[in-house]
Amino acid sequence: MNARVRNVAGASFAVADDKDGFWDKAESGAWEPETLASVHALAGPGTLFIDIGGWIGPITLTAAALGAEVLAFEPDPRAFELISANVAANPALAPRIRLHHAAVSPTPGRVRLGSPKKPGDSMGSILAADSGVALWEAQAILPAEIAAMAGDAGRIVFKMDVEGAEYQLLPHLAPLLGPRTAAALIAFHPRLLAKAGRSAAEIEALTATARSALADYTLRNLDCEEQPISRQANSTVLATRK
Repeated sequence: MNARVRNVAGASFAVADDKDGFWDKAESGAWEPETLASVHALAGPGTLFIDIGGWIGPITLTAAALGAEVLAFEPDPRAFELISANVAANPALAPRIRLHHAAVSPTPGRVRLGSPKKPGDSMGSILAADSGVALWEAQAILPAEIAAMAGDAGRIVFKMDVEGAEYQLLPHLAPLLGPRTAAALIAFHPRLLAKAGRSAAEIEALTATARSALADYTLRNLDCEEQPISRQANSTVLATRK
């Protein structure tokens, strides 16, 4: 597919995938404007941006276009093909981006995932590992291994959008939540937990555990004015180191 130049929230890069509808939405400002504004404020030269759940690359490419070095992880095989093609379409940015076809996990081995629709649709999750229309496995990568990949980076920002797996992962992200991590953008999906059968009490407990893992950070909900981590609405939280 021919590469097309896209301008997303002031960042310009090429894409070579089949997601024109998504990129039209992103260019118009209709896709996660608060998240993109935060990426603009946080990414740049001297920052290592870690993208957990890179999908087809909107955040990865934006961060790289702003001058950051990027580590991106995507377990969906179709999405990984597309993000790889999009990175390859940007020879000036590609040397700053390291892609990994892997699922960030608290345990080693293989991770089973699924999607309610199809591979590559941004909805792949461990929550759909037994009920999805499409199912697959990916190699696990541990948070400590990612921290080792970060090497001597002096300033880290990470974004995590893993469709419900964030609650399981956060208590194990201590290797990525040290003093050099200035901020994190984390998408929380309580509605997916509820759909997967978790009770309100279970969601409350998982949310409390997530807040505890982020105790060294000030939390701001980018999508609603409820509590920093909503128990009802899917939303993205900006965590800034205190």
